[in-house]
Amino acid sequence: MRELGTLIAAGLLLAQPAFAFTPERAAILVDAVRENGCRMDGAEAPAALEPLGLDSIEVQSIVDILYGADLVTISGDQQTLILDDTLCAAQGDEALALVTAAYDVQEASLEPWRPDFPAERGAALIGIVRGNDCALTEEEAGQLLPGAGFDPVLTRDIVTVMLDTGLVTIDPEIARIQLSDGLCAADAASDEATVSDAVALWIEANAGTNASGGPNPAPAQGPAREGDQ
Repeated sequence: MRELGTLIAAGLLLAQPAFAFTPERAAILVDAVRENGCRMDGAEAPAALEPLGLDSIEVQSIVDILYGADLVTISGDQQTLILDDTLCAAQGDEALALVTAAYDVQEASLEPWRPDFPAERGAALIGIVRGNDCALTEEEAGQLLPGAGFDPVLTRDIVTVMLDTGLVTIDPEIARIQLSDGLCAADAASDEATVSDAVALWIEANAGTNASGGPNPAPAQGPAREGDQ
């Protein structure tokens, strides 16, 4: 499984849809973090979570929902998940009730997602990746993107469109995005038009529905707030 840091900073690299796994599964994750002192960093996550059957997509979805309900925070370096004091102290049914309430709020607020970012920002991201030998790892993203004005949500949205339209591929084993050969070799002057075309293709292909025929939810919400400690 990818490091927890990759999951909670997923907006920097890995875009996955936010599917609502059950509160009971979320409670398993919460229990594991609580037993680890109510915090867990990327180095600790594989040994703690893999035996529980929690895969990367599920963990990402759980963290997104708990973060949105202010039940967890993320360290400033986005590598450590920290339970809120209330969730840290809660046990059993009390903890499950808090998690369930967070899921209920998330389900009620789901709206169809459409990419809504300026094409020039997509072109800027392409330029950064192209200038980095047409690939970007999680670590490199953390170094290069924040200073260029890319927060996790913006980056996630751009990567979602680029991934779904074949402009990038993702190697989940090493948390790296790679530009397609054509985009890597393309003239930078054409990048903005390429992004605009990709957004149009994405909207046409998705047409407001997800793979199951229901509303298309927003991609997983990585923490966008700065400086959580």
